[in-house]
Amino acid sequence: MAHLEVFEGTWEELATHAEALKGRKLRLIVLPVEAETTDSITDEPRLREAAARLFAEADSLEREPGKPLSDPYKAVFGEIIAEKHRQMGLQL
Repeated sequence: MAHLEVFEGTWEELATHAEALKGRKLRLIVLPVEAETTDSITDEPRLREAAARLFAEADSLEREPGKPLSDPYKAVFGEIIAEKHRQMGLQL
């Protein structure tokens, strides 16, 4: 497997490697400006509020019991998943 090299910096900083990279195939990924990346941090409270509303709406839905599984392996797996969700505090 080919060894990948990762260079990160401003265009001017990367340009200093131009001679060593001449003739090689490159992939350039342009990262967002730092001011833009801090916006995602401020979105967290809004995302938490939206998640809380969705969970509250899901809790208010009328639940229908599922049909019993005929495959014993699927039934055991379903119980494992249900227990995992209970431990996470979700109501089943």
